[in-house]
Amino acid sequence: MQSKGQLAAKIIGIILVLLLAAGLVAVLYKFTNGFNEDFKTFYVEHEGEQILSENSEMTFTEGKTHRFNVKYTFDTGQTEARDYSVEIVPNAEQDFEYTVDGETYLYSQAGDLSSAFSLKKQKSYFEITLREDMTVQSVLETVHPGQQVKVPENAADENPFPYALIVSSYNGNVSYRIAFGLGADVTGITLDPPGIVFIG
Repeated sequence: MQSKGQLAAKIIGIILVLLLAAGLVAVLYKFTNGFNEDFKTFYVEHEGEQILSENSEMTFTEGKTHRFNVKYTFDTGQTEARDYSVEIVPNAEQDFEYTVDGETYLYSQAGDLSSAFSLKKQKSYFEITLREDMTVQSVLETVHPGQQVKVPENAADENPFPYALIVSSYNGNVSYRIAFGLGADVTGITLDPPGIVFIG
C-alpha cells in the first residue's frame, strides 16, 4: 500500500507531466498558426508582436522608421546570427499601367522598391523609413530616377496595401509576405489564410 506521501508525490508528478504537455501543445499551436501551417523555425517580430503567418497586412504612418527583428526559433543568445533576405516589391493584386517618359510599364513588373523605403538590413533586424507624403508615384520616381513618371489617379484607391515586404530565412525554406500601406499608426496585423512556404 502506498503511503500518503507517495500518493501525493505521484499526483504531483502526473500534474507536472500534464502541465508540460499543455505547454508543449501551446507552443506548437503558436508556431503553427493554430495548427494550420508547418512549424516555424524562422519568424519576424515588429514592436514586440511576432508575425507567424505566411501572409499578413499592416498599415504604417509616414515620417517614421519601423524596425523588424528576425529570429530563428531554436537559436540562443550564444548562437551566431544567421543570414536572411528581405526586399520590398509591388503588391499588385490590382495591377495598373503607368508611364515613364511616355513608355508604358506594369506596376507588378516594377521590381525591387526597397530603395524608396531606405531599407537597411542588419544582422538580426532591418528597418524601413517612410518619408512624409509618400505615394505610389513618389516610390516609382525613386525606381526611375530623373525620368517623368505618370501614375493613374485611382491607383492608390484600388489597393490600400500597394507594397509587400518579403522576408525569407537564410536557406529560403521559410518566407513571409507582409503587404502594407501608408496611413494611420500601425493598427495591428491582419492574417490571411494559411501556409508557411517550405521548399524541398
